[in-house]
Amino acid sequence: MTQSAWTRDGRPFNAAAIAIRDWEAMKQVAQPGDFVMPCCMAPAIPKTSINGLPFFAHQSGECSTAPETKWHRLGKAAVLSSLRVLGIEGGEEWPGQSPSGDKWQADVLFTSGGRTIVIELQRSYQHLRDFIRRQERYAASGVECYWLLPKENFLTLGKSTSRLLLKREYGNVFPRGGIGTGMLPELPVAMLSVDGEQRVLFGGFKSAMVQTWLAGILTNAYQYRGGSWNLD
Repeated sequence: MTQSAWTRDGRPFNAAAIAIRDWEAMKQVAQPGDFVMPCCMAPAIPKTSINGLPFFAHQSGECSTAPETKWHRLGKAAVLSSLRVLGIEGGEEWPGQSPSGDKWQADVLFTSGGRTIVIELQRSYQHLRDFIRRQERYAASGVECYWLLPKENFLTLGKSTSRLLLKREYGNVFPRGGIGTGMLPELPVAMLSVDGEQRVLFGGFKSAMVQTWLAGILTNAYQYRGGSWNLD
């Protein structure tokens, strides 16, 4: 189940942005093929959970897409549909290069208020040095980059960044107040859950809807504080 889908004409659609009354009315008139699942492009059926959560489900059976690919596709759809609700059109798999000629390809890229912003959804394992290298390449290109990871990769990366943060900022002495999630100020990383209600988790495992998280980036409310990236 997912709260994001593609419409018949290829537009991202966010179920979480629809009033429940409108959602229930839409369910009554939706036809097979009006929506498709981002993970596999199979027909998507609008449904409501017993807890009142609007979501899309595969018309028949489970998705056969590999878990890694499924998370990546659902995550991109969640970001793109949330941007659309905010009145922003994002592009996916957007190519670019730094002034020195280093090429990059962004999972999702959008512009707002003179800012160019990239959201990278990193499902597979990546060494900390590669996160930093890619982050620096975006910075050299005048692009802000924010990372979303699944839980297991977020926790793995947190072990590496915590060790670096302790050594660099505290001389390997753990401070009394702790170091939050142990993330780095130069590397904005959060966790993304795509199962059911799609949420971004950050800070002390606080969370927000994808749309709220993106709005926090746009208003600069999403900032680094005491070892964690957090919304106000």
